[in-house]
Amino acid sequence: MAPPIRDSVGDAVGDTPVVRLRKSGASEKIELLAKLEFNNPGGSIKDRVARRILSRLAREQKLKDSTVLVVPSSGNLVLSLALQVPRYVPHGRVIGLVPERTSEDRIRLLKSLGVDIVRTPVEAHADSPESKFSLAKKITADLPDAILINEYADIDNVRTHAEETAEEILEQTEGKLDILVVGAETGGTISGLAKTLKAKIPGLKVIGVEPEHSSIRDNVTRSGVWRVEDMGSNFTPSILDQSLVDKWLQIPDQVSYSTARLLIKHEGLLCGPSSGGVVAAALHYADEALEVASSDVSKLRVLTILNDTARNYTSTLMSDDWLLEHDLMDATLARAAAYHRHEKYRAASVEDLQLPAAVTIPPTATVGYAMDLMMTREFSQLPVIHPTNRKLMGYISQTTLTNLLEEGQAHDDDQVSKWMYSFVKKQPGLATPSKYVTITPLTPLAELAQFFEKHSFAVVTDEDRRWCLGVATKYDLMTFLNRRQSSGRAF
Repeated sequence: MAPPIRDSVGDAVGDTPVVRLRKSGASEKIELLAKLEFNNPGGSIKDRVARRILSRLAREQKLKDSTVLVVPSSGNLVLSLALQVPRYVPHGRVIGLVPERTSEDRIRLLKSLGVDIVRTPVEAHADSPESKFSLAKKITADLPDAILINEYADIDNVRTHAEETAEEILEQTEGKLDILVVGAETGGTISGLAKTLKAKIPGLKVIGVEPEHSSIRDNVTRSGVWRVEDMGSNFTPSILDQSLVDKWLQIPDQVSYSTARLLIKHEGLLCGPSSGGVVAAALHYADEALEVASSDVSKLRVLTILNDTARNYTSTLMSDDWLLEHDLMDATLARAAAYHRHEKYRAASVEDLQLPAAVTIPPTATVGYAMDLMMTREFSQLPVIHPTNRKLMGYISQTTLTNLLEEGQAHDDDQVSKWMYSFVKKQPGLATPSKYVTITPLTPLAELAQFFEKHSFAVVTDEDRRWCLGVATKYDLMTFLNRRQSSGRAF
């Protein structure tokens, strides 16, 4: 049955699915489950907390048009509040105090929602004057109608999961669960889930996960910082109930990021780095549990909570360059990245593509002629060559010309110079200058592949750009690789 129409984003929060992970390294005796909290409208489990906090403030009649919510957070709660606050306060403001490690992707998203961003030092302890908590208190005291939202101390953070998320899990698993693995930052999720689930599932083991260098478990100051967002803290939050956690595991950043990438690729789950850490911890703990379990244990059912979405980390988790730069790829991922970047092309260059001779057109040719030529020869673009010195001037696009003709802006008897994309200077009409990257027969195919990450085709010239030698597309690159593979030359 399809879900009903909702009155607001907040009404669509919750009821997230639980799925089995089948390709993540679990043994036959481990049933690995994941609750997809990144399916919430704001992309994280914090949507639940934001909804509850705003509902409480509304009941207490504390929200008005001039309200300013001041939120020290790693970012997700700020985002969730910004998404839902218009329902309660159409002109309410949100100020987010977030660590310097917060991804630029999430910062841009917060800014698009009108959030005022204050960056805080990653290493600042909660009690220090420059910490996000100290600054948040100062800002709240200075601004009229400001309300401090401290998820690290707000009991609603615990109640949300004890009363809502845990009940969903009980229904979805039919109360059959051996191990619950949860990443910890504020302590609200793990405390709330453990409180309800342990009371209703005898023998349930609850495993807390934090990054290396984090101090949630023991509140010990450690040197070093971690890069995983939405997991870990340099102090023990007051709402965390340590008595409900059976074991803590610290997971290295490299493991968290690499596992998250594997979940994206092999399971089709667009989850963030903290989810990778949780799944890695779940597999580690379950394997240990099986070693000491009695021989009659048929299968352990393990549930993990996948906290937030990979869409917040396109410039970090999803970037091979960033992961390699920060040594966050394990050996398997690093080998795969190296293969896709260089090894599969080996020493091949553009001349190995065996491109046909270039078909070009002068700037004085008509649009009608150009369209006929492209359709006859099945070209999507044509290089435009100077009629006297034969130098490359730009190119025309079949798609662009088709749209212009249909809109009545261009006509068959127009010269292509009026509508071409110029590599030289701005031309009349729609012609715009383009940044030119020289592609020659000697250009390595690895570089050409990178060029195609942003461009649909490449004009191949000599080093001086005097002669147009051919036009290459990603299809030509794929054809070359297929030809090399079929010829028996392994790559």
